[in-house]
Amino acid sequence: KPILLCVFDVIRSSMRTPNASESFLRHPTSTLLATPGSVRVLRELLSSDGPLAVSEMAVAAQLTPQTVRNALAGLQKGGVVEGLGQGRARLYRADVSHPLFFPLAALFRAEEDRAVTVLTALKLAARNVTPAPLGIWIYGSAARAEDLPDSDLEIAMVAADDDVETPVDRFREMLGPIQDVQRVWTSVIGLSPADVRRLASGDRWWKSATRPHIPLYGKGPDELAELLQRPDRSRRTFGP
Repeated sequence: KPILLCVFDVIRSSMRTPNASESFLRHPTSTLLATPGSVRVLRELLSSDGPLAVSEMAVAAQLTPQTVRNALAGLQKGGVVEGLGQGRARLYRADVSHPLFFPLAALFRAEEDRAVTVLTALKLAARNVTPAPLGIWIYGSAARAEDLPDSDLEIAMVAADDDVETPVDRFREMLGPIQDVQRVWTSVIGLSPADVRRLASGDRWWKSATRPHIPLYGKGPDELAELLQRPDRSRRTFGP
C-alpha cells in the first residue's frame, strides 16, 4: 500500500471516536470534555457568577445556539450542569455540588492564568529591550484567536532607527526563558521606520500583521504609521 495512503489512514483513524468504551465512573472527563463545544460551554458556565441562557453562551463561546444545546445535553447527563426553568426562559448553571466542580473550575482558571502570565512576561521583556523600540505587538493567528498547538506566536517590532537587528536579537534572547517555561514558541520580525512607511501605504502583509493585533509596547501600528508619515516628526513623539 502506498506510504501516502497509509499516512492518510493514520490521520483519519486519529480523528475518529475511539472504538473502545471507557468507564464514566473512572474517567468522566473523557465524556464531559469530549468536544470543543462542551469545553467552551462548560468554561462559560464555570466562570459565570449566575445562570446563563443558551443565547448568552452562544455569543460568549462563539457557537451556534444548537451547538450549545447539544453540549448542554451531554453536560446535563454527566450531572455537572443543571437547568433552571422551562421553555425559552430556561437557564443553565454549573452544579456546584458536583464533586468535579472545583477541579474543573481550577483547570479553566489555570488556563486563563497562563495566558495572562504569558502576555505579562512578553510585555515586561518588551519594556526592557534596548535601544527602546517604537512599538511591539502580536499579530497573526494568535491575534485572530485562530492559533493551533503548533502555531508560532508572531510578534512584530518596529525599531527606533535603521538598526533593526540589535533590538530584535535582544528581544529574542529575553523570550527564551518564557518559551521554555510556558511552552509557547515565538517568531519575531523586525521593521525599521522606513519599512513601516513603505508597507503602511497599502501592502497586503502589513494589513494582515496589524488587524487585529495585541499591543505589547509603545505605539500601535496605525498610530506609528501615521506618525512616521509626518515630515516634521520628532523622536520625542514616540514612546510607550
